[in-house]
Amino acid sequence: MSVAGKRYAKAIMDVLYPAKAEAGLQQLQNFAALLDEQPEGRSFLQNPALAGDRRRRLLEEISYALAFDRRVANFVYILTDRNRLSLLGEIIREYQKLLDERLGIVRARVTAAHSMDAVQERELSRKLEEMTGKQVRMEIAVDPSLIGGVIAQVGSTIYDGSVRQQLQTFKSRLIEE
Repeated sequence: MSVAGKRYAKAIMDVLYPAKAEAGLQQLQNFAALLDEQPEGRSFLQNPALAGDRRRRLLEEISYALAFDRRVANFVYILTDRNRLSLLGEIIREYQKLLDERLGIVRARVTAAHSMDAVQERELSRKLEEMTGKQVRMEIAVDPSLIGGVIAQVGSTIYDGSVRQQLQTFKSRLIEE
């Protein structure tokens, strides 16, 4: 993460929080998705050789089409004018982190041996919330090599409830004894 990306993310967060912070994030994500779908548009906006008013007109059309908040539109104009549009993905990731911090949300990367149904996901989320004292948003992946159970990473803390880990612990105890 670049220093510039963090500064831009903090700046837009400070402008939008609390009333429009989540809507602003969605608008920035929509803009990034549009640029990913339209690489020639991204090239046009990132080309400093083109007149600023031409790029600004395109941004005005995009802002209108995506129903940007005025402050989000101004932020995107600044990024384009300063040739910082290449930082957009980085800014969005940092913005999401800042928003999560302010809302008391932690992200958990969960790896399960098998796919979970909605009830199992809610139960796991509830348990993680009890352990962390914060609201948890989970990203779930499946890894059959775990045999059973789950591994959850919340920040730098890892909760390993996998059968594979339990078997390894059991094996270590047997060897020690």
